[in-house]
Amino acid sequence: MRIRIAAMTHRGLQREHNEDALGWGGWSLQGDTPTITTTELEIVEPTTVVVCDGLGGHAGGATASRLACEMLTAPGSVATMTDSTPTRAAIGTLLQRISDRINDLGETRPELRAMGCTVVGVTVFPDGTALIFNVGDSRAYRLEGPYLAQLSLDHRAAGSNLLRQALGGGRRANLEPAFFECCVPAGPGILLCTDGLDDYAEPESIERIMRAGPADLPALLRDLALAGGGGDNVTVVQIMSHPDEGNDDG
Repeated sequence: MRIRIAAMTHRGLQREHNEDALGWGGWSLQGDTPTITTTELEIVEPTTVVVCDGLGGHAGGATASRLACEMLTAPGSVATMTDSTPTRAAIGTLLQRISDRINDLGETRPELRAMGCTVVGVTVFPDGTALIFNVGDSRAYRLEGPYLAQLSLDHRAAGSNLLRQALGGGRRANLEPAFFECCVPAGPGILLCTDGLDDYAEPESIERIMRAGPADLPALLRDLALAGGGGDNVTVVQIMSHPDEGNDDG
């Protein structure tokens, strides 16, 4: 199984700093306006790709999102898993450990107090199946036929943007991540994003661009969020099966 990843992050038009992070393979990417990163991966063991949205001010939010990215995607974190059932438990345990670690750091360093982040990610298995997970309001999408489908669950209080769950944030709580199983489709694939996209772009516009299947999908979605006001950091990651995998059963 091979996948293709295209990823970008941008601070937006109104924020002074970018607290988002994205990553895979144990590393994270942050920055105000980095260029789009593309890569192809041979999936020989479960591999996790994530997007995190930092909370709690520049220093804290950026630290929390970077830490979560690197811990969640560290090689070997779920490498012994062969399917989604035990992986759910492993990811849930890891998310809880990361949340506790973020809170521990926030309690010992005043500049990081109450830092936290949301997360959405996908673990891809060698057979082409995928397990999507999230805590908070970062989202995962795909097309179902011609229609945009949200694969994640927003952990927001009813009628507001207040988060019911996040990693860290100064709250010691037992997390209840949301999970969704599917196969990794060919382009436009699976889309991971922070709320800097969906808060500033209409679903119909995201759907239209994804349906067109452009080669520069992350850049076009970034531009869509900026055109809508760009009031937050925006991060977009596209994961799709390699074209050569299109005839596989997975």
